[in-house]
Amino acid sequence: MSRKLLLLALLFAPLPAFASDGGSASLVIGGAAAAVLVCAVLVGIPRTRVYGVAAGSLLGILLAGYLTAQHHGTAASVCNVSDVWSCDSVNRSEYSEVAGVPVALFGVAFYAVMAWLSLRHASGGAAKSPAMMTAVAGFALIFDVYLAWASTRIGAYCPLCVASWGLNVVLLVGAALLWKSAETPSGASLFDGLKSEIGSVAVVGLLTLVVAGMASRPGDGATGATGGAGTGAVADLSQYYEKVAGRIELDGTEPVIGSPDAPYTMVEWADFECPHCGVMSEELKKVLSENPDVKLLYKHYPISGTCNSFVDGERHKFACNAAAASECARLQGRFWELSRQMFKNQEFLGKEDIRFMAEQHALDMTAFEACMADPATAEAVKQDVAAGGVAGVQGTPSIFLKGPFGDEWVRLTATREGINAVLDAARSGKPLPPARPPSEM
Repeated sequence: MSRKLLLLALLFAPLPAFASDGGSASLVIGGAAAAVLVCAVLVGIPRTRVYGVAAGSLLGILLAGYLTAQHHGTAASVCNVSDVWSCDSVNRSEYSEVAGVPVALFGVAFYAVMAWLSLRHASGGAAKSPAMMTAVAGFALIFDVYLAWASTRIGAYCPLCVASWGLNVVLLVGAALLWKSAETPSGASLFDGLKSEIGSVAVVGLLTLVVAGMASRPGDGATGATGGAGTGAVADLSQYYEKVAGRIELDGTEPVIGSPDAPYTMVEWADFECPHCGVMSEELKKVLSENPDVKLLYKHYPISGTCNSFVDGERHKFACNAAAASECARLQGRFWELSRQMFKNQEFLGKEDIRFMAEQHALDMTAFEACMADPATAEAVKQDVAAGGVAGVQGTPSIFLKGPFGDEWVRLTATREGINAVLDAARSGKPLPPARPPSEM
């Protein structure tokens, strides 16, 4: 039976990769899912259980190691599928570090500890290690709950992170079963197991943090977005942008931040109740501070059927009212001030909350209330939504850029580092790679 289960796992494990659309991202994600499945089957077979834990730990080192390297880099990760399923959006967000250390690097240390303990146990040299493995894997799974919460706050999910969450469940189950099946009384004691292995775990974990941390840092001589000297062309930056599914229509009422004469123009469709939009709001402010030759325009796309005909139901119940409030602030020259505060307080976007924020920015409240009651305000929001539909917007945030290809717009699929790389390459005067076809969201 054990051999049959393992054979079936090896036969069916590649299916997630083959079921993909053939893109590199889908193949990598499918391959990771397949590897987790194989580890799960190995853990389910008593004779191969410890090797399943060891194999899963080594797989985890690969996943976490890649994410650690990408955390410091500017190139797009291979696991970026869309605005929602994007490793970079999560791996370079405000939640991607703890005390200045990348979360992914802690993952490398965790998997290194699990590999160390499981391999020693497989060799017969650590009879009590399953107790420590169970405790360590249990803590990792608790931390995964926090990471899942952080992803909901960002509004994006890292596919390889999700694969590692499933892997951690497999490791916890495997460690617990090894602990339960320990033959000696001492092996079954949690306290004895922790006491006997705490020293080696601390050494392996800290050593991994130091070595892997140093190895993952980009070197001083790393090449930038323009590639090596003398190549005459920029590196392949098409991973950061794609063609627009429709066309960009601007009516001149859009709030603008940055120089009106800036040669590069970004326009963002966003929703004040969208967590990922809140994160990108601050990131785009940094892009503008780092690139004085860029201006940013804002357009509304609330994820609520109340004011968005492309959305079914009232998914973000305060989004339409918040959009209207920002329109009224725009008429008084306070759009960016109020919008930034609403993005920072997304849990408090009720009518009274927004009224309080408006008062804090010294808006004329009589004019503000009249504007909120004016049907023209709601219509202005709907016009932005309609323009988003023409542009092919299907989710938020959706960011478009004009300038690197003359008057042709491209849809950005990158982080702040990626946007800066495209802008730096465009300023070099060298031809950029053509934009990829628009992707489905």
